[in-house]
Amino acid sequence: MQQSGRRGEEGGGEPLLSVVVPTYNERENLPRLLEEVDRVLRSRGVSYEVVVVDDDSPDGTWRVAEELARERGLPVRVVRRRGERGLGSAIARGLREARGRYIVVMDADLQHPPEAIPRLLEEARRSGADLVVASRYARGGGVEGWSKTRLLVSRVACLLAHLVLPEARATSDPMSGFFLVSRRLAGRAPREPRSWKILLDLLVAARGSVSEVPYVFRRRAAGESKLGAREMLDYLRHLLVLSGYRPVKFALVGASGTLVNLAVLRLIHGGLGAPLPLAFLAAFEASLTWNYLLHDAWTFRGQRPPGLASKLRYWLRYHAAALGGLAAYMAVGMALASLGVDYLLAGLAGIVAGFLANYTLSVYKVWHRPPSGDDTGRGRPKG
Repeated sequence: MQQSGRRGEEGGGEPLLSVVVPTYNERENLPRLLEEVDRVLRSRGVSYEVVVVDDDSPDGTWRVAEELARERGLPVRVVRRRGERGLGSAIARGLREARGRYIVVMDADLQHPPEAIPRLLEEARRSGADLVVASRYARGGGVEGWSKTRLLVSRVACLLAHLVLPEARATSDPMSGFFLVSRRLAGRAPREPRSWKILLDLLVAARGSVSEVPYVFRRRAAGESKLGAREMLDYLRHLLVLSGYRPVKFALVGASGTLVNLAVLRLIHGGLGAPLPLAFLAAFEASLTWNYLLHDAWTFRGQRPPGLASKLRYWLRYHAAALGGLAAYMAVGMALASLGVDYLLAGLAGIVAGFLANYTLSVYKVWHRPPSGDDTGRGRPKG
């Protein structure tokens, strides 16, 4: 590891703001980025430093940063990592190195506009939030030059985060790589993030002390994106780990409920000779209550207030969610069958749709509680 650059502002005091920029082969973009950051922040009288965390770029990005710090007197520190690679761990290292009261994380490729940094800082001071996310999907935000496919992938990734991780709902853009974090919250970031989306860890740690500001995601100035299939798989694993594997638990409970359903059906109709419609209803109710009890004790443990009255209220809510899942199952299955799809495939698609509907309703309408544990709405997103 190598560090260089001016260690502080004039007078030796700590800066108000640290800007962490992870880099790998960004020598074409870095000079312009540092000039824009300097222009924007100095014009507003903000004391700042830039922490460039470079993964020993073959194109010498770290050397360019050192030269800019030395020749132009920019408040830039360079952390050159040898034998280490990864965007998430580079950001985590930058958060540990930063000395500012507030820390902004942004990319070096100029897709994150430096002009938005003061708005992140102003929102943090106004709201008192520990985390302010620059959102492409808040009102007033947007993207430049994206294909419909890329936009769809991004939207689906955000939707998955909102479904799987309740804390992610504090922002419209949990996939953002551009955000401000207080020094206090930065200290709770993992040293080795599970994916490049360290924002997910910070959303969990912030416990609802989150706000957001809109921004327009710009076209990359030069170079190529580092995002690939491996990064997307890491993202999915990251979501599952942070959620306590809740979707997997939900599916396992549902599978066990199927066995309960069949066992009760066999007992009541096959063993006791009850009419089939009555047996179906009894089996459905038995499996539904079984699923609810397991979800309450395991899948969504601790997500509802204690007490018998609360347990009964949530049991009724779960029945409503199950009816929503049943409606989705019937609608998708029947629609596909009417279009000529094989009835088994149509039924399988209906099962998937019913599972997604049941899980979504369970997360949002049954075991839903504010991420911060209260209903004050402090730090709720804007726009």
